[in-house]
Amino acid sequence: MKATVEELKSWQKVLNVEITDEEFKQEFQQKLDKYQKDIKLPGFRQGRVPAKMIESRFGPTIRVETVDELINKTYREACKQNNIVPLTEAKISDLKVEEQKPISFKAEIEVDPAIEIKGYKKLKIKPDPKKIKDSDVENAIEELRERMAELKAVQRVSQKGDMISIEYLSVTVDGKPVDDLKSPQYPIEIGKGTLKDFDKGLAGLSAAEEAELSVKFPKDYHIKNMAGKTAELKIKVTSVQEKILPEVNEEFCKKVGAFQNREALTEGVRKDLEAQEKDRARNEAHAKAIDVLIKDNDFEVPPSRVEFYIDKVIEDQARYYPPNKAPAREEVAKQFTESGIRAIKRFRIVEYIASAEKVKAGQEEVDKRIQSLADYYGKPFEEMKDALRKNGTTMRIREEIREQKTLDSLIGEIPWEKE
Repeated sequence: MKATVEELKSWQKVLNVEITDEEFKQEFQQKLDKYQKDIKLPGFRQGRVPAKMIESRFGPTIRVETVDELINKTYREACKQNNIVPLTEAKISDLKVEEQKPISFKAEIEVDPAIEIKGYKKLKIKPDPKKIKDSDVENAIEELRERMAELKAVQRVSQKGDMISIEYLSVTVDGKPVDDLKSPQYPIEIGKGTLKDFDKGLAGLSAAEEAELSVKFPKDYHIKNMAGKTAELKIKVTSVQEKILPEVNEEFCKKVGAFQNREALTEGVRKDLEAQEKDRARNEAHAKAIDVLIKDNDFEVPPSRVEFYIDKVIEDQARYYPPNKAPAREEVAKQFTESGIRAIKRFRIVEYIASAEKVKAGQEEVDKRIQSLADYYGKPFEEMKDALRKNGTTMRIREEIREQKTLDSLIGEIPWEKE
């Protein structure tokens, strides 16, 4: 077998493969011997049918099978010899099969292009967390009060701040009836809605009352088949509830985090906000570092990688749409192709640097992450560790730690190893 490689693009290669007639004859004979061993014909015992009779009757079939198997076998060997890792199934073309002559074919494949990332040790990008203000802490405490609020049914018309439950009696969009729109499963807080017409129309209603609302959806509405359209809704109010916020007293402080008093709660909330802000600033710095490296070390992304990414987006989106209502593939591709290309480049850059710098997750780091999960789920460490190892999660944890350490090195959080 001989194989040469053509590079059409950085991500597209063509293997030109030639199989000698001797190789074909050897494979053909082996297959013929197997036929002779296994086949049954009237008048002959199994394994006793003359080879010439088998070749005369089944020769064309055996020849086709031999060629198919040789193409698959030599294609894999050619990839291995030339250090090619295909991303897609090969497109076979120019197949030439003639008696007493070599068999030849072309195999077109997509691959990840070879890359070299330079300058990653010279980035001057650092996290820049914002200072947490007293007002940020107070807002966070108010959010805790909101989450722990009690709901009390009231016999009055709804007003801003109330939680109202409704069901759709009928819905038309641009004059066309919609039958598969499900009623909201949870109460809606009046004054917090993103659709102003809808939010405004819910105020002033009481339990058991029916109402008709006209809602104009914005052009950038997240459900594309509703964007820019007008809906006429007939609804029925099933309940109106007043939201009663708890006082920030000793009982409240202990409920939200075992804090002894408001002072301890305030300090705990401040520390949480500072930690969140540090994470945000670090992630922002990671993104800036990757953007610089993409700009300075640009490379192509194979179309199949982008297609796989779009497939995953479609799979994830399907959970949030009624049957047969999800956006078309063309629409998803238009919206997510650019971000998909960046995500793929980010992955390859991080992988290149991690490999070049031999970044890895130490066992102590892995165990620390497992201990956090064990504490969260209230499980013994060894039990959690064994379960994660069996379901493959431990490997993912190692990969996440490796990626995090690589990104942190780019922004100066972890020093590079001295050469």
